Amino acid sequence: MPEKTIVIIDDDENVSTSLKRILEIAGGYRVSIAANGKAGIKLVRKTLPDLVLLDVIMPGIDGFEVLKRLKSDTKTMSIPVVMVSSETDEESKIRGAKLYTDLYITKPVVPADLLTRVAQVFKRRHI
Repeated sequence: MPEKTIVIIDDDENVSTSLKRILEIAGGYRVSIAANGKAGIKLVRKTLPDLVLLDVIMPGIDGFEVLKRLKSDTKTMSIPVVMVSSETDEESKIRGAKLYTDLYITKPVVPADLLTRVAQVFKRRHI
């Protein structure tokens, strides 16, 4: 079975490196990182990954705007997006859902939970 490709868009290098490590140690995933929203949109459009893990709070273009742009682009609109954020309020979760996020995970991320939820998205989407 070929590796699934994942793009992580997060301005916190420690978080993105940690998420990448969790996924790569689990196996079956090829992971790329973008350090901000603008670079993330460009990377997603270039690589067309199987999944995007997206932070909400970032300088410049925040995660909600990134999600909005990805979902309004016919080239990237079908790529599942999982929001991974320290924003735990219901308003942020609802805003993400309205913009068609597949899941909303709060930080700090528990490795087993991340792997289970990523696998669920792939299974639900038949990827």
